[in-house]
Amino acid sequence: MHKLKTLIRLAAGIALLLALAFVVAQPSIRAAQNKSTAPIRGYYLTQGTYDGSQAVSACASGYHMASLWEIHEPSNLRYETALGANTEDSGWGPPTLPYMGWIRTGNSSSNDAYVLGAGNCNAWTSSAAADYGTAIFLPTDWTAAPIRSGPWVPLAGSCSNSVRVWCVQD
Repeated sequence: MHKLKTLIRLAAGIALLLALAFVVAQPSIRAAQNKSTAPIRGYYLTQGTYDGSQAVSACASGYHMASLWEIHEPSNLRYETALGANTEDSGWGPPTLPYMGWIRTGNSSSNDAYVLGAGNCNAWTSSAAADYGTAIFLPTDWTAAPIRSGPWVPLAGSCSNSVRVWCVQD
């Protein structure tokens, strides 16, 4: 009888320790369950071209004209090959120069041609030849000096030019 009581106490002690271990482990289990599994955001360069006044409405439903800062790090995004422009060697990534696209700058309404990143076809409402917007592209020359805007090379273009548009998922 004494051995049975000892065995019951031992089993109860082990059950208590297991229950305690389970309670202590709960925060890490909950943290693992709450980890975000959100899909990677998509982006693309339109297949068609648009003047400066058409750029904002160029993207497919569920996408909008991208700001440079939304696509600045393309390795954190998924290029939408079905929607976007592609070349023979694009693989699953975006095309490089000569493919370029209008990009939002985050600047106030401007037609500045002299400060790269300032011009935005007067907040993408102008198609006038004298007004300027900002376009970006990925370079084909990987030996060129580093640039300040990450992998992107900016340029100013006349708002009357037909250029592709960078789009990002809403």
